[in-house]
This record gives sequence, structure tokens and C-alpha cells, in this order.
Amino acid sequence: MKKILVLTFIVCSFLSFSQNLTGTWSSSYGELRLIQEGNRIYGDYADKGVIDATIEKGGKITGRFTNKAFPDQYGELSLVLNGYDSFIGSWRFGNGSWNTNSWTAKKTNSNTPKLQNNKRYAGQYESNFNTKTIFNIEQKGLRIEGKSIDAKYTLSIYLKPDLMHFRDGFIADKANNSLQANHQIISGSPKHRDQFPAQIWNFWIEKGSNKKSYYMKFIKPMSVAEFKSATYGTAKLSSNTQELAQVESSSTSNTKDIRYRLTLDRIYIVGVEDGPEGIFSGYELYGIAWCRAYDSNGKQIKPFDVTYSDRYGRFWEIKAKDYIRTDLKVGAQYEINKKITFDFPVDGSKDIQEVLKKSKIELTVELKDYDSTSSNDILGKERVTLPLNEALISKLGNNKLPQPTQKGVINIKHGTRGHIMVTFYIEKLD
Repeated sequence: MKKILVLTFIVCSFLSFSQNLTGTWSSSYGELRLIQEGNRIYGDYADKGVIDATIEKGGKITGRFTNKAFPDQYGELSLVLNGYDSFIGSWRFGNGSWNTNSWTAKKTNSNTPKLQNNKRYAGQYESNFNTKTIFNIEQKGLRIEGKSIDAKYTLSIYLKPDLMHFRDGFIADKANNSLQANHQIISGSPKHRDQFPAQIWNFWIEKGSNKKSYYMKFIKPMSVAEFKSATYGTAKLSSNTQELAQVESSSTSNTKDIRYRLTLDRIYIVGVEDGPEGIFSGYELYGIAWCRAYDSNGKQIKPFDVTYSDRYGRFWEIKAKDYIRTDLKVGAQYEINKKITFDFPVDGSKDIQEVLKKSKIELTVELKDYDSTSSNDILGKERVTLPLNEALISKLGNNKLPQPTQKGVINIKHGTRGHIMVTFYIEKLD
């Protein structure tokens, strides 16, 4: 029987909270990317899940982690540090037997790592709680934490092992610290679970015998530093958090990321291959889109907010059985509105435009026409390569990097008259 891991650390009693376990660890069960804040440790368990732990008195660390292969279970682990850069530990799944001394790890980097599995809910959101409230929200392991920008409310939600359903939580009214004033969150989940971060999610609040549904609508992403500054204010940070922010700042002083978001916008039917355009019934479309990005050294960049469904970078698909049933005659259009975001690293010692010129986004679209009585008709497959160089920014239709809010085009020609136009646009995010 396969087992999963969740976290319980045992640390030597001389470990003080001033000793920071923040960093990247190479372990027998995959890479760990951990952040320590005070007596709290959270981060990524490889590409499988998250870690959420607490350092107790005497140096013992207990907690949980998740594994996406086992979405209904938490795991436990107990470890002993060897100094501050390696450990050996035991783990178990659920209430099963302990796997003694089977988890080993060594710290490979002390810089604050970029967390990948703790981003599902990170960002700024608009909610209909209390009519309209803006929240700055951060995911830390198994917990979603946030604060309204007017400082009236704090948010705390504990996640189930699948990281998509809420176990419990509350919104606290800062004007009234009484527990009776808390708005108890009893359940919730993202509306579209393949979106990362979650664009819209619902949660239910129970107050006495009444239950009411609310939503959170994603506004914009926020870095860890932005979250701390906007939510808590630099002057109000604890000494440990200030220390963490300094580590983060120093580790990126020579390199910064520039974030670009590509939106696959919509499909336009410009012309059809068969028959008079006024009579032809239209296409029954399905298809695939791939999107990959490469930095100035040619290294492929992982998307910030999308999990690829194959190794080629597939990020959007209409399957044959789900073909677009709309009568797509000439002039018809179908909205895609699929977004994918990349962080391009830029060395501050080099010319930014030269670095971006060597960076690129590749977008490929393939469309087919569904026909249940014959082999499916491949209409076309086209790719555009988009260098991130402002000298190459072009207007609509030139198949180069479009200006923000303006569209680029992929033209798929079919026969002598068939013509489908797929539009997209790229935005530079602050």
C-alpha cells in the first residue's frame, strides 16, 4: 500500500526560533522548499503537496503535509535535525505504522525559496462579504490567511488534503475580539478548480442557525513582499518576519522577475471552405493550444498559474466529445479567455531589453472540425513565437508581441476559402 507524508519534526532542544530553517532541501522523497516564520514552518513538499508545521517548546516540530496522489488523507512525520542543514526522520500515513528513519534530507540553499504549491489562493480578492470588501490573501501550507485592506477583518481557513476544499475557518471582526463575533466558515472551494490561482471561490458562513454563501473574486497576484507590505505594513512586521523579508530581498537583489500574462482570447470564423457562406451550417470545432516560455538562456519557464496537462505545454483544450455546438457560421465567434502567466528572470546587471529580446513565448493552436460519419477534419495547426522585445511590439495581425490590451492573431487557413482567426494578447503585469 502506498503511503503519504505529512510533517512532524523533532529538533534538538537547543534549537531556538532565531535559527532559520528557511531554504531548499534535497530529500529522499523529493525537494522540500520551506519557510520558517517564528515558530511556524510551511512550504512545498516536492511537486506533490504542501507542508504545514509548528515548532513546539523543547524543539519538537509537529505538523502535516499533503500528497496530491492521496487527496483524502493527511500524513505525519517526525524528524531530528543534525545541526541545521540535515535531518533523518520517520513518517506514517494516517494512523498506520511509522516508517522509521526513512526520510533523510540535506539543506542545499538557504535563500527564501519560491513556493509553487502554496499559490492556489495567493493574491488580492474582492468579496461580497459585508457588501464589498477587498482582502489581501496568502496561502501558507494548509492555511489561507488574509486581511481586509481597511483592516476591519482577518481571514483564516484550514484546507482539506486536496487543497481545494475548506475544512473550516473564520472571518474575525477586529472591532470585536469576542469569539462570538467571528463569522464561522463551514465549507467552500474554488469554482473552477483548474485555475491557478483560483479566480473565483465560494465559501459558506454559519452564524447561529443561519448559513449564507459568499464569494471571493481574484483581482491581481501579489508577491510575498507585496503581501506583507500591503497587509501588515513594514513598520508593523515582527522581527522574524522582517528578517525573512530581508533574506528575500537580498536573494533577489541582482535578479528580478518581469511577469507577462498571455490570454488566449477567442475564435473568429472568417470564412468557410464548403458551399455558399450564407447557407453553410458552420464548423463543429474542437482543438488544443500549447504555450511554452523560455528565458534568455533558452531554459523553459514553468507557468505561474497553470498546470500543464502534457509535456508539450498543453494548457487549453476542447475535446472531440465536447466540440463547440454553437452554429459557427461566418462572422460567429467563440470566447476562450484562457490565461497563462510566466515570470521571466532579468539579471539587473544586464540590459533589460537585450535579455527580453532573447526571451520568448511560443503559442501553438490546432483546430479540427468534428464529423461523426467520417474521419475528423484537421483544419490547421499554427505557431507564433513572441520575443519579449519592445522594438518588436506590433499591432493587431502581425503575429508578433502585441501591445498590452491589443490583440495578436493566429490565422488558420483551410482549403481555398476556410479561414479561422484565433486572437490572443499579452500584458505586462506590475
